[in-house]
Amino acid sequence: MKVNKEQLKRMKRNEFVRTAIEYVDTGVVITDPELPDNPIVYTNEGFEKLSGYSTDEIIGNNCRFLQGADSDKETVAQLRSAIQNEEKIKVEIKNYKKNGEFFWNELQIYPVYFESEHQTFFVGVQQDVTKRKMAEERSEHYFEQVKRLSTPIVPIDRKVSIVPIVGHIDDERIDLILKNVSAHIQKSGDEYLIIDLSGVSHFTSELHKGVYQLHQLIKLMGAELMLTGARPDFVLEGVQADFSLSSVKSFPSVQHALITIN
Repeated sequence: MKVNKEQLKRMKRNEFVRTAIEYVDTGVVITDPELPDNPIVYTNEGFEKLSGYSTDEIIGNNCRFLQGADSDKETVAQLRSAIQNEEKIKVEIKNYKKNGEFFWNELQIYPVYFESEHQTFFVGVQQDVTKRKMAEERSEHYFEQVKRLSTPIVPIDRKVSIVPIVGHIDDERIDLILKNVSAHIQKSGDEYLIIDLSGVSHFTSELHKGVYQLHQLIKLMGAELMLTGARPDFVLEGVQADFSLSSVKSFPSVQHALITIN
């Protein structure tokens, strides 16, 4: 069969692409949506190393064979939708190697029209990002620990606890305080909660609103809120924000509040 210059150029280009794909460490597969269940029709060495499967074990399977029971169902649905609509997509999904070990797979899928075949195939580019994902999860865990430490609840006796608030208060810390205090009172059955504001660096409307919400919350739970260490600018901020705390008992210090309770 005679090959013209254009065909020869295309063959050389295809060979170059094939060689380049084989050379990279990133896993690459190509699937054929014209065949039943959109099976893998090509895989590179990078994907063999990534998955632990040989080429013979990979070819003919749908890419979902790497999924497990705890692979995120929403992510799987996003992948399915992108393939149905021939859209490119990038996700991170929990997959499993042949030996049963899980890994986080950064998966990118591209619909690519192959002119030589006169049809669209899907190219899947896959990379193991487990180390980065685990580092992110550890970072989030440490951050949560720091946030909890920034809003400690200190039990004094069977019926009194103190929440010393230190530093700058924003909406995120207020939400955390509300959540932690609610859980604490429900568990401990405390009758009094002392909010000590002596360590607050700047009194804002967010803080005043948060204390107001806390007052309403613990009142519904049958406990009483007391404030200590409030400065005049806290009172002024409350007047401007229109959150009345007139029914909340306020004391110069925690010691004064404890004397009143006892």
